Amino acid sequence: MADRTQAFDQLTDDYRRYRPDYPAALLERLDGHVRAGERESWPAPWLMLDVGAGTGISTRALRRVFGPAPRIVGVEPGRAMRRAAEADAPEGVGFVEGRAEEVPFPDSSAVLVLAAQAVHWFDRPAFYAEAARLLAPGGTVAVLNNDRDWTAGAFVDAYEGLLEEYGDDYRRDYRAYDTAGEMNAADGLADAVESSASWTRVLDPEGFVGTALSSSKVAAVVRNIGERRTRDALTALVAEHFPEGEVRIPYTSRLFLARREG
Repeated sequence: MADRTQAFDQLTDDYRRYRPDYPAALLERLDGHVRAGERESWPAPWLMLDVGAGTGISTRALRRVFGPAPRIVGVEPGRAMRRAAEADAPEGVGFVEGRAEEVPFPDSSAVLVLAAQAVHWFDRPAFYAEAARLLAPGGTVAVLNNDRDWTAGAFVDAYEGLLEEYGDDYRRDYRAYDTAGEMNAADGLADAVESSASWTRVLDPEGFVGTALSSSKVAAVVRNIGERRTRDALTALVAEHFPEGEVRIPYTSRLFLARREG
């Protein structure tokens, strides 16, 4: 599409309803990393930025993890996604329009810059440079992704094959880049580390189809072969692999953390 920042406008309702949260163990790891970098010079209240916030799944997770004290702001360019996030926002959580490469906050104003399920949309070197600008010394930049594990079973392998066959030049390894290396290469960032957690999401057939249709990658399949044929193909995958109707999707979630030097 002409403006990729609006790519999820037509997918917002399904995204809001069906997308999963993130593993508690990784959120706790994020919490520990931020608190370990605390400096007396940090501005109060702490500012935490969730860049590419979408419907606010990760933004709300920050409120659960860090409690009511920090100021938490989701940065999201998509109009429909931002409206949905605002509708579900708990007290003390706000949302602003902005792009990952040009976030509307001052230098050294944040203690956390998070990108959850979003960094593959960014100009990543520009985003890491922007994170280094935004962070106070000792602050954390974090990248968090939920990735389907296509090596763990035939169902996800077949699903990825469907996207590769009918999508727009889709590759299942499209997020297989060196995130830690890219972080360490950015001026002002250092000591990147990775953590992971494996888990299984259990859905009924409707939940699986809804989750699939919330994806911009599946939206490309819909454009290419039509919504009815796409739904039929997804339903057939479920019937073949899970005839009893309980869809089990293996995930590996990954958290990358780096520190603002200084």
